[in-house]
Amino acid sequence: MSRKNKKPLEPVEQHYRTPLAIANSPAWRALHYSAKALWGDMRATLMSFNNGDISAALSQLKHRGWTSSTTLAKALRQLEAAGFLRATRRTVGVEHGSKVCNLYRFTDVQVFDQPKKHIAAEKASRDWEAFTTVRDAGRVIEQASAPAPMAPEKLEARKKRALQKLHRDAAETASIASFDAAVSAVRGLVPTAETAPITGPPKARITNRDKALEHA
Repeated sequence: MSRKNKKPLEPVEQHYRTPLAIANSPAWRALHYSAKALWGDMRATLMSFNNGDISAALSQLKHRGWTSSTTLAKALRQLEAAGFLRATRRTVGVEHGSKVCNLYRFTDVQVFDQPKKHIAAEKASRDWEAFTTVRDAGRVIEQASAPAPMAPEKLEARKKRALQKLHRDAAETASIASFDAAVSAVRGLVPTAETAPITGPPKARITNRDKALEHA
């Protein structure tokens, strides 16, 4: 059969695979499920030549169900600690005024030169292979899971906001207490329907026997 008479090949959909060398490694087995999910979501953006230009920005991962920056940051720290990811660009963060995000490479894939992003070529390093037991990998991953200590200036700002809220709540409580005291004082001078003494039986309860006694 000549080539021109052959049926056209069916198009192959894009996909990503988890190599068995990774799936069976102690480092992978020690990862939390959120870190494995993040690895897959980031892997879905890997093409032929963009390793090293892989982003994990929350704004780009929201459509995949990521809503917490804290959970995302924790998963990233685990993947780096276990050797599956390495940063190719680090910034101070958007919250500190940076207009660009961190970039990462998968350590099992070669990196090609990307001059516009200042990313140099690099061979696959397969850093996760440094862990030979799940216990050793788990220890490092748990250490990376702990949140980084808060910067002194950020901690001071948080304390200041807490004190301002405390003073505001105290002022509102004092204002309400003064209002209640004023209302009580006014009610003490002018009897109300609730506080006025009852001088006689209600009209509805006066019976014929009571009227007869009045005329006796």
